[in-house]
Amino acid sequence: MPEIEAYLPAACEALAAFGLPETEPHPVGKSENVVFRATDPAGTTWALRLHRPGYLARAELDSERQFTAHLAEQGLLVPTGRRTSNGAWYAEVQTPDPEGTRLAGMTLWHPGQTLGSLLGDNRGPETWDWFERTGALLADLHNATAGWAPPPAFARHRLDLDGLVGETPFWGRFWEVPCLTADERQFLAEARSHVAARLADLADPLILIHADAHPANILVSEGRLGLIDFDDCAWGWPAFDMAVSIWNASGEPRFADLQGRFLTGYAARRALPENVLEQLNLFLLMRSLMLIGWCANRPEVSGAPEEWKPGLIEKVRAALERYR
Repeated sequence: MPEIEAYLPAACEALAAFGLPETEPHPVGKSENVVFRATDPAGTTWALRLHRPGYLARAELDSERQFTAHLAEQGLLVPTGRRTSNGAWYAEVQTPDPEGTRLAGMTLWHPGQTLGSLLGDNRGPETWDWFERTGALLADLHNATAGWAPPPAFARHRLDLDGLVGETPFWGRFWEVPCLTADERQFLAEARSHVAARLADLADPLILIHADAHPANILVSEGRLGLIDFDDCAWGWPAFDMAVSIWNASGEPRFADLQGRFLTGYAARRALPENVLEQLNLFLLMRSLMLIGWCANRPEVSGAPEEWKPGLIEKVRAALERYR
């Protein structure tokens, strides 16, 4: 993947499509998506995102805009989009990627910082208030989506049994990625079967969830918590959303206390799912499994297997131990 400066011409082309002056935008970050910051003549600041090629189709991205517009109407702090000069939500621009183009979208830039940057690696008791507030935030999200009827053309994927551990799961066949040893493949295939059996017993209905609400995607802005980066939003179980938020704290010695505070925040706004602790254990395991597929398919972001594979395999082992 080229360096972020190589995308400046694409960013300028996108600014023109959205009716902004083609001044040089400010590079913000490059991972799966390439992000710039730009200011319009009225002084309003916008985030310009060049979306990863081949990940989401235009119809899915348009549906994401419909979803976040609904959430904003319900009072949540989420990205709100700007349309191009011809009324579309996205513009196709030329990029230096092998695919040749990316879809560019613009959202209002909210001041603040992510919860991940605020906390760093700290998950001690002094951070638990933040996790209680995060639980409340996800409850607000689920309250806003549980009764919503999306428009007829709405298109987002499903993180159901098939979408998580079926033959073509959304994040890839994690049990057979090339960097695994034979023993690891067998181990992960058994873990997949374990998850599938338990997902088949879940009676909770699927609702639209964020699906990637970890601290780096939670915005702290002027005293409020909000959600950013809806790339992975999908139909899924609420407990999956919850597990993603607390997954990176799951190895902490006092994780049960942190999890309890998170659930306290959620329960203050919305009834907890039935057997919530059992569901969280299941989806904490699922999060580790899907990250194996995610990392293997995105070496430009995750690095070499030796950098992430041992830790994730150990996370899977630890999660399975909770069932024994």
